[in-house]
Amino acid sequence: PRASRMEAERLSNREALLERISSGCHELDGPKAVGVSASLAQLDSPVRICLVGLGRAGAFHMQSLRFVGARVAQLVCVVDTNLELARRTATEFAASDCVARATLEEVMADVALAGRVDAIIIASTTDTHYGLCKLALSASKATFTEKPISHHAEEVDEVICLAKAARAPLPAAAAKRREEGPEATTQGGCEQVPFLVGYQRRCDRNFRALRDLIADGALSSEPGRHGVRVIKCTSRDNPRPPEEYLRTSGGIFHDMLSHDFDMIHFLTGEIPDEVFTVGHCYDPAIAALDDVDTVVVTLRYASGLLATVDSSRVAAYGYDQRVEVFGERGMLTAQNESR
Repeated sequence: PRASRMEAERLSNREALLERISSGCHELDGPKAVGVSASLAQLDSPVRICLVGLGRAGAFHMQSLRFVGARVAQLVCVVDTNLELARRTATEFAASDCVARATLEEVMADVALAGRVDAIIIASTTDTHYGLCKLALSASKATFTEKPISHHAEEVDEVICLAKAARAPLPAAAAKRREEGPEATTQGGCEQVPFLVGYQRRCDRNFRALRDLIADGALSSEPGRHGVRVIKCTSRDNPRPPEEYLRTSGGIFHDMLSHDFDMIHFLTGEIPDEVFTVGHCYDPAIAALDDVDTVVVTLRYASGLLATVDSSRVAAYGYDQRVEVFGERGMLTAQNESR
């Protein structure tokens, strides 16, 4: 009975999501998401997706694709260096004629297959993101990449510039091309290709409510100022990622703490002037990777804002993401949501 109730709740949630999409009502109203959400609301056919990487992150995306269903998104191609895994995954999504390939280069080189792809999700190991982003954007494909884009600032800048310049046919022209096949020519205008990086906490309703309250002046007595004085972030993972993932993750700062730094920026719009940190490693396997598993960071901002983040690769009691915001007129908190 409990399993039946959970399945009924899952289906109810799925139908509610589809209703929000079809009616044009959506929760993703931030600057990085509004264009994508608006496009979803206007779709008269599913977004056809190529998923690159079938490991830990890729599994999360497949779960999401199953949840929204083929009315919203169809997985038409999966890419993984483990071609046998890719083929097994493609079989599961056979209803959308999903095919398997070992590299994204193979997909883009196949004119007919590339023509079937509207968007690319990059969920492969972090050291591959930079090259794959360049390939996807150069092909004018809507692109979502897991973070980070790269571990090198100059490569991040290069991809951002490429994303700003990338253009694709407007929806009407794209629909015409879909009907007439990959060899069809399109006329008319173009639009900027959507490019998103996977800082998913910006889409969490609790953190969004926190951001909205701050923007509405809940903590400030002066219009136009956020009034925030101290932010405390807690970021503790569960379960601990496997060693094969940790080996290419870029370390705890790129892999975990970047989410918290992004959250502070999301809430206030500020960039820190100074950053101080201390860390320790309790796990010998992580120490062998020349990394730490427990970190405390303090950040100072030009406005006077101070922020702290405490982070751990594992918390025995479960996934733990909390934010406390102290300001001139009081305090706001976002707690873990019980399910």
